[in-house]
Amino acid sequence: MKKLPQIKTPVKILISGLLLAFLWTRMDKGALQDATHMVHASSWFYAVFFIIAQLVLLSLRWMYLINVGHFRMNFKDSVQVSLASQIANMLFLTTVSGIAVRVAMAYQHGASLFKSVFATAIDRIMTLAALLLLCAFFLPSLTNYIDASLSKNIGFFVAAMILVLFVLTPLLAITVTNKIPARIFSKGNMRSGQRYIKLLFGNYGLLGKILSVSLLGQMSFFAAVYCIALSSGIELGFLQIMIVLPAIALVSSMPFSFGGWGIREGAFIYGLGLLNVPMETAFSVSVQIGLVSLIAMMVAGIPALVSSDMMTSKKRMMKAFAKINNK
Repeated sequence: MKKLPQIKTPVKILISGLLLAFLWTRMDKGALQDATHMVHASSWFYAVFFIIAQLVLLSLRWMYLINVGHFRMNFKDSVQVSLASQIANMLFLTTVSGIAVRVAMAYQHGASLFKSVFATAIDRIMTLAALLLLCAFFLPSLTNYIDASLSKNIGFFVAAMILVLFVLTPLLAITVTNKIPARIFSKGNMRSGQRYIKLLFGNYGLLGKILSVSLLGQMSFFAAVYCIALSSGIELGFLQIMIVLPAIALVSSMPFSFGGWGIREGAFIYGLGLLNVPMETAFSVSVQIGLVSLIAMMVAGIPALVSSDMMTSKKRMMKAFAKINNK
């Protein structure tokens, strides 16, 4: 296996910096200051709670995914893996991405390399699937705020992606494992991978459970955003703001900036702007949710990261990552 590419952190920092600087120059500084002064500590407390709830749900999803077959990972270890992956994604404390951290940690816990890679891919796909389903659900309401051409393009994109994720991807995976000659799957890793795919896509109840947890996880994040929005003076109901939040989250998830900074703020300004929210208020909400997410990761992560079990796990993870890179 070729060495996993390192994240070009300086480039992403530059992109985030340029985007934030551009948005800064277009805002009324007085209005931004007024929006910042409306921040309430209680809203941050509730937002942190909902972000931690999202982490718990995403850890549960990971446990479902990685435990397909004979291998078993307990919930505590699943939380540690999810925390390490989230921290790597948000802070880039190492030169590897959150995906690589998740793969390496699953591998060092005893999962096969194929299962570690495939479960990580499905984990990311399930987040995308949940956002797309929520986008599709609120799209009829969103069409009232955008022009017909844009509405049509968004509808086509969402429909195409849902078709790919829910129909073509499972069909392709099952077809490949069934049609490829058995001798190709004769070795341990490939045989384990073939079995994992068959068990996962053959268990519709488990897939439904994983998707449901994914949806609840995204709703927990949106609840955190709503808490911040209310404290910032946005007078919209939860269902009203949900019209744009799935699309905002979908755009913000693009891996082109440092921890989503810059892209997320632009998405919030445009999305909430459709609901007549001033850009300064939308910018303030976006920055706050970014900071709240960092705080939630620290609150949830510090107890696990300082534990002796986690310190041992980190050492084994780094050894596993080095082993994967050298294959």
